[in-house]
Amino acid sequence: MRRTVWLAVVITVGIGVLLGCCVAFAPAWIVRHDIGDHGGFQLSAADRLKAVNDVRVVLLQGAGGMVALGGFGLGAVLTLRQIRVSREGQFIELFGRAIEQLSNEQVSVRHGGVYAMEQIADAAPHYRGHVAALLASFVRQQAPWPPPRPPGEVDAERQRYHGGLRDDVGGAIAALSRRSMVMPGDSIELEKVDLRGAELADHDLSGFCFAGSNLDGADFTGCDLWRTTFADAGLRSANLTGAALTDADFTGADLTGAIGTGTPPHGTTLRAFRTDVE
Repeated sequence: MRRTVWLAVVITVGIGVLLGCCVAFAPAWIVRHDIGDHGGFQLSAADRLKAVNDVRVVLLQGAGGMVALGGFGLGAVLTLRQIRVSREGQFIELFGRAIEQLSNEQVSVRHGGVYAMEQIADAAPHYRGHVAALLASFVRQQAPWPPPRPPGEVDAERQRYHGGLRDDVGGAIAALSRRSMVMPGDSIELEKVDLRGAELADHDLSGFCFAGSNLDGADFTGCDLWRTTFADAGLRSANLTGAALTDADFTGADLTGAIGTGTPPHGTTLRAFRTDVE
């Protein structure tokens, strides 16, 4: 805003100087050098005064046109800035509403908040990093490992939802895997989360960090797990068939009963995990 004010001041001063020159100095100089006393041609005092006035009128008309154009340009800049400020205000309001939805007690409302966040990330690229971090934090809070509630209560809840995940948690992971809010080179931190039995087939989880998480029985069929971290994670009976495992880190992971690992590709870290891997 300060830059715009200074620009307006500079333009105003410049126009004032131009108008002053047009009225005081320029007409007489133009008449003297370009009209009178050339080739022996002499103007009378009356004709010279008329010529000066005519030049002054033309210069003032031109200056008036420049003022009009300058005013139009400045008005366009201020209008564009106003639109941007208004649009940013709308995004802030939508962001605040989505955060309120994510903290709601009802699963369906939180689920709606997840998709609202994804839409904000699509419409406002400068919010993408914030949305990704917020959704990752949401998953860590809603599905922590170990769970703070009694195991029987957690298991009973898992049975009620498809894929072992509540709709809000599953929706957040799906939104993150679509990567519209994940900035290049960023990692999605999902350490110590409870994703037992999660159906994650064909998800793009490259660069995610599941260190210390419980992923027993999770379905990673066809997933992109490039540079994904599973250090010290539980992957018992997990399905990794067709998953891209290049540079994935399974240090200390429990792959007992896991299928589809086969021979790890070059760069995959599979040291120090417990045995019985198919």
